Amino acid sequence: MIIAVSTGVFIALFLLYFEPFNFHLNTDGNKVFHMSFFGCITTFVLLFFLYVFPLLLPNLFSDKNWKVGHHMIFNVALLLAIATLNSIYSNYMNSIPFGWDSYWLIVSRTSVLGLLPIALITFLDYHQKVKTNLNIANNILKNKKEFLEDSKEATRQISTDLKNETFSFNVLDFNYAIADGNYTDISSLDENTLKKVTYRVTLSSFETQLKEASSIVRCHRSYMVNLKKVKNISGNAQGLRLELINQSEIIPVSRKYIPIVKQFFQKNS
Repeated sequence: MIIAVSTGVFIALFLLYFEPFNFHLNTDGNKVFHMSFFGCITTFVLLFFLYVFPLLLPNLFSDKNWKVGHHMIFNVALLLAIATLNSIYSNYMNSIPFGWDSYWLIVSRTSVLGLLPIALITFLDYHQKVKTNLNIANNILKNKKEFLEDSKEATRQISTDLKNETFSFNVLDFNYAIADGNYTDISSLDENTLKKVTYRVTLSSFETQLKEASSIVRCHRSYMVNLKKVKNISGNAQGLRLELINQSEIIPVSRKYIPIVKQFFQKNS
């Protein structure tokens, strides 16, 4: 709410005092009112986009499903909505018919004026996501316990996409897996030596065959990780970052999979 109102006030004051782009209206002496109305348009559209749309489409706007591409489309749609209403109001006040040339002129001017507010909104959103994910990481670390090595950990046999080819590993030795198209790179410990081997198996198939191994989970569209190997956890705008014991590779946890990671450590705290 504060962001929407403050942005509208900023736009109104900017138009009123700077009159950019040789901006003129047949204001009939009501310059303050008309410039303020442009600010109200901005506030109304922001309120709709920031609060109404998320209520109407909760799944799309949830953190786990919201992608960078969605954010870019969101900003473009926001600018077009503001520009369209600005164009309608401008044409009405000047008693001129709709024209594509004047419409695209308003779109370009709205885009220029909207760069600073959108940059500010994006920064605040980024800062909030970083803060949220850092808090999640700190809470997990606060309750995280050291896992004792269990010599009884089961050995898992995995079938690849090649006929009759299988490979096996002990869950205790598994570190992480990275998808590479139809292949998967497996990082594990073999006789106290770290090794990475590539197998002809998709990460989805690999995940399905490891359902009974509760500590090995999907944490990203391209990663699986053994949560018992986690040494440290940090956060950023995209999600969490896992540091593993004796590993230089940083394992990302996207927002979609944060609940799975939290649940594991809560269950084993």
